[in-house]
Amino acid sequence: MEITLRYIDRRELPGFRQYLLPATVRAVEQDDEDVLAIGAVSGRHSVGAAAVASTGPNSAALTDLFVDEAVRGNGIGAALLAELMEGLAEVGIDTLSADYTLKGEELKAMDALLVSAGFTAPALRSRAFMAHARDYKDHGILGEGFTPEWKTPKNVRAFSQLSEEQLAELLSAEDIPEMLSWRLLRDRADPELSVALVLEGRVVAYQLCEESQDGGFVLMSAVSRAGAPATAFTTLLTELLSRCYYWRGGFYPFYFSAINDHTERLARGLMRGKCVEYEEHVCSARLFAPDGADSEA
Repeated sequence: MEITLRYIDRRELPGFRQYLLPATVRAVEQDDEDVLAIGAVSGRHSVGAAAVASTGPNSAALTDLFVDEAVRGNGIGAALLAELMEGLAEVGIDTLSADYTLKGEELKAMDALLVSAGFTAPALRSRAFMAHARDYKDHGILGEGFTPEWKTPKNVRAFSQLSEEQLAELLSAEDIPEMLSWRLLRDRADPELSVALVLEGRVVAYQLCEESQDGGFVLMSAVSRAGAPATAFTTLLTELLSRCYYWRGGFYPFYFSAINDHTERLARGLMRGKCVEYEEHVCSARLFAPDGADSEA
């Protein structure tokens, strides 16, 4: 199967939008130099795309890699990945990381593709789950968010409403795990959907959310800090589910991870077993210049 690869800019974006995450689409629309996207074309049709985002002076993360189901097994994913890795090495990026959440055969295929491209053996980072919002409209706690009677609690704010001082405090906070931090996830999180609980002018809890490729939403981070009430998690989750409901105009798939036993028990309790289990895997690769030498910093 013959394919051609092309870099995706605003003009090319319409043909590849369906293969990219919403955050990547926004970055391409804004000509974000920290995001690089490549699309694959067969004949006159786009068949897949991949993208990376800068995470530091000499590092990047693989954010998108999707091939149309009708043409999988033809080496398109490997070609997209190879082109990205070569391009990154040429500009001095020496480390590419990958963090992805899949299940079953798709997970096995992604693991195998990355290992064949030189990535380290994928490691399990967390369990992940997909629930459908319609299954929780009658939930004793979460169901309130799907009703006209639900009102945003007075101390809850969208991230778009937080002050510069509050956001700056989150960026410098040392009590928040890096993998859950606003500093790491702010470029992906949607500021209208992500929500925070503010007490005495300080963010004491927050949940960060982004749209998923299938029209659903992903809970990327849930943090409760010193001073947060015990109800902070469920209050913010109900508000977030409500915002997503009105944003989408109906019910939707909802994805979330459980990074430890406590959060997994909490998630399973809230979801009442009505969820599909996934795994979140992580791995990384050292990149080299085309001549075989290490990329220069």
